[in-house]
Amino acid sequence: MPSAWIHAVIDLIAYGEPYFDLHKEKDKSYKTLRWNHRKIKHEWYQSFGEKWTFDDPFPNYLRDLISRTKEILGPNRTEELMADVDHDYIDRIWDDLSNSERMYWEGFFAWILFMPKILKKWAGVDALKGRNRTFINGNEVWESTPELRFKYKRLINYVKIVKKNNKDLKNILKRFVG
Repeated sequence: MPSAWIHAVIDLIAYGEPYFDLHKEKDKSYKTLRWNHRKIKHEWYQSFGEKWTFDDPFPNYLRDLISRTKEILGPNRTEELMADVDHDYIDRIWDDLSNSERMYWEGFFAWILFMPKILKKWAGVDALKGRNRTFINGNEVWESTPELRFKYKRLINYVKIVKKNNKDLKNILKRFVG
């Protein structure tokens, strides 16, 4: 299972928002249930093979759910739903990775987090200024999201602690970040 911070970095790239608390809450039961924690708050994970597969990861059922959520609860809650579903999707992918592949991806996500210029150019997330790039009528617009700076700094500080306590991650980042 990838750590909450990895899910948060993926969200930062995909949505311009690190839903760190959402992922921490979703995996809260790991402390007591260990690998069985996915029986709680991981409905999409549990429905793998029934409602979705890797060949059809976003079936019509999910698209309809997202559309209805957007109509009823608005775009912010819809994005949270998407981050919640993505969490289960990433968990399912993570299950099939070897330990070395997992370490590679942890290194990548930590590296990209520590590279705000790349986040800005590649993902359209200006975490240092609290802005996200969007396109309106084909025109690039940078929307102000001031809380992003705080959330980004919080995530950076958390991953710095992880790095300090994880020799393998520290060595990977040392090679690429310095």
